[in-house]
Amino acid sequence: MKAAFRPLALILTLLAATSAQARLAPETARRAAPAEHVIIIGVDGMSPDGVEKADTPTMRAMMKQGSWSLRARGVMPTTSAANWASMITGAGPEQHGVTSNDWNVGEFNFPTAVIGTGGFYPSIFQVLREQNPTWEIGSIYHWDGFGNLYDRRFVSYDRRAETEDETTDLAVRYIQDKRPKFLFVHLDHVDHAGHAYGHGTPKYYDSVAKADRLIERIRQATVAAGIADRTVILISSDHGGVGKGHGGETLAELEIPWIAYGAPVQPGRQLNLPINTFDTPATAAWLLGAQPPYAWIGRPVTPIGKGAPMPPQTYMLSSSYAAPVIEPAGDGNTPPGGLFVDRNARLTLRNPNTVGEIRYTLDGSTPTAASPRYAAPVEITRNTIVRTGLFVDGKAASATATGYFRIVRQDAAQPRGVTYKTYLLPEPAVRLPDFSRLQPASSGVTLDVALAGVPLPREDNVAVVFEGDLRIDTAGTYRFALASDDGSKLYVDGKAVVDNDGDHGVITAKGEITLQPGRHALRVEYFNGGGGAWLGTYFEGPGLPRQFIDPNLLTPAAR
Repeated sequence: MKAAFRPLALILTLLAATSAQARLAPETARRAAPAEHVIIIGVDGMSPDGVEKADTPTMRAMMKQGSWSLRARGVMPTTSAANWASMITGAGPEQHGVTSNDWNVGEFNFPTAVIGTGGFYPSIFQVLREQNPTWEIGSIYHWDGFGNLYDRRFVSYDRRAETEDETTDLAVRYIQDKRPKFLFVHLDHVDHAGHAYGHGTPKYYDSVAKADRLIERIRQATVAAGIADRTVILISSDHGGVGKGHGGETLAELEIPWIAYGAPVQPGRQLNLPINTFDTPATAAWLLGAQPPYAWIGRPVTPIGKGAPMPPQTYMLSSSYAAPVIEPAGDGNTPPGGLFVDRNARLTLRNPNTVGEIRYTLDGSTPTAASPRYAAPVEITRNTIVRTGLFVDGKAASATATGYFRIVRQDAAQPRGVTYKTYLLPEPAVRLPDFSRLQPASSGVTLDVALAGVPLPREDNVAVVFEGDLRIDTAGTYRFALASDDGSKLYVDGKAVVDNDGDHGVITAKGEITLQPGRHALRVEYFNGGGGAWLGTYFEGPGLPRQFIDPNLLTPAAR
């Protein structure tokens, strides 16, 4: 546990600020501060879905009495460190330089855009301390990686706790004892539940419900400290998740809740406007009357202020309305549709909204107001890419949903699919192994280059190799893509085309190769070190839009 300390020498140095800083202080002092205290509570891995579906009476009450959005966004990549850094620095990874959980100051791929102190991008802690050297500023966090993201010399009270309960205990005592001007509290247990049990599972929702109870304890601490009527509490998260992982490029991973609560906040206001995680520190600075630095790209969410007008919205949020639901529905990272063997499929579209109409296409193109309007289920007789969207008053009003329907016709004279071999890897596995040194644990034939048809010998520290022949009918350039959690590689005729290796959530890597008509040897290597596990193998080429590799074009390798 990290010791708490007050950087007296630093404070004395900052009191003798430069003339530029001295000129800034009077400007800050003249601007009325909406709040006297701000507490940011960040719940790692808490998705909007969790807030909506779990038992969350505290957050629901805060939304009713405050301003909120369940469609705020984090930054890419949807990893913890990148997003927590954005939430305290007012900028994205391309500015603050934190792109992975392994980041440490001085150990980076590129330097920060501007230099705060000690190699860090200027954080909310530094900004507040430089402008207000005597303020009580605290940071209490559950995940030890959070403490690697900022210069802790600017924090009066810096503590890391072993559990979410201990984190909350420290926050409650600190609020009651010190009445800090600014406090950041980080809770990590919801992310643990997402990785262990999966997002959207009962145990995940239980962890969100516990976060709600811990938030209530922190709120009550402001009451006990006598500062509740002068405090604004901001609640948010770093990312959501899909299955047991995150780090990919889906809305389920990118969207986060954003709640502002307190006497200075406009009650009952849904914020139907773009909010990003790097807007959170800018909002905190604005609430406290501090001046955000020009280096921050975040802007304060001023419509949360009591009596503040909502800005005119020329463009509608893509997630203002939920996208139509394609059935058969997807599961985790697996998109809607599915693999249908020797039978046709039945496409059903459902509108989860109370307004609008559904438009769709069956050729992979983006639906428009002129596309067919959905009225009844559609029979799918061949491989089909379905795209659908909600339209309100003739205008697109939702994100587009996509489904992949694959119809496989068995041929006794020519087997379909690929062979697979599974391997057990030593712990911890962080990259693909040298398979020539390993003996397979099991083998078989599957129709798809995916995990669904492969019985894995265990969940973690396991690898799979798929091999078969891919039939190409038209000469040209073919683009392949691998989306995987964790790493994967794809080879065509022994040539590496896609490299998506490494320990990561579902991310996509691409490559291309020129192919002539005929059969070409296809090999896909995959491993899962732990947590979420998924593999999607795509291709596109002349006359073929991007889709899962068609099983009708695959034949197993000789075993």
